[in-house]
Amino acid sequence: MTKLSKTLKAIELTKIFPHPSKENTNIPIFAGASFEMMSNNINFVIGPSGSGKTTLLRILMSIESINAGEIFLDEIAIHQLKGKEKNQYLKTLGYMDQFPAKFLSMNFSVWQNLDYSLVLHKELPIEERKKIIQEIAEYFEITNLLNRKTILLSGGELRKLALACNLIFEPLVLLCDEPTSHLDNENKEMVMGTVSKLNDLFDTLIVIASHDHSIIGSNPTFKIFERRIIK
Repeated sequence: MTKLSKTLKAIELTKIFPHPSKENTNIPIFAGASFEMMSNNINFVIGPSGSGKTTLLRILMSIESINAGEIFLDEIAIHQLKGKEKNQYLKTLGYMDQFPAKFLSMNFSVWQNLDYSLVLHKELPIEERKKIIQEIAEYFEITNLLNRKTILLSGGELRKLALACNLIFEPLVLLCDEPTSHLDNENKEMVMGTVSKLNDLFDTLIVIASHDHSIIGSNPTFKIFERRIIK
């Protein structure tokens, strides 16, 4: 498979929140932050709680506005998206956080969750969807779980299903917010091993926000420091 590199670039990004209790007082999260991420790596964003990791992911998803600056995914001006263009962009994004149960239908079977994710993002006939579901289940080694109710899955199996649901529609970008939080070392390795395989095989640009330095390895790391983002 030929991989076409994607570039995610922020230029002088500024984000300010109003203070929740002090009138006419603002809280700057980013002040002139710039970075460039590539799809041929897993890109890690690190920083302590409250530093702006989740806010950055929401900005990249175009669901959080910015006060100044520009953000581009190749030629897509994320900071300018509105209406139909914004909805189309959102359909190209995968998102996973530390609580996959929030984004899965727990009373659905594994198969039903995969099918639902596919239907949300692509218009395909049922026979083609069946083929894609079978292929993704084999890739994620969850074929034996397809008829199992999602509520009966282990923590590691839930992460696998969440990743499968996010990759089944071949997103342009996969954003992960603390994807290994609350997992033991074995399941952390499983999740990161799966993400590494995805990075090797697909053209998806992967961004992982985390405070867990043990999962980073030699991947590019972007640190949020004093309202800037430093590689």
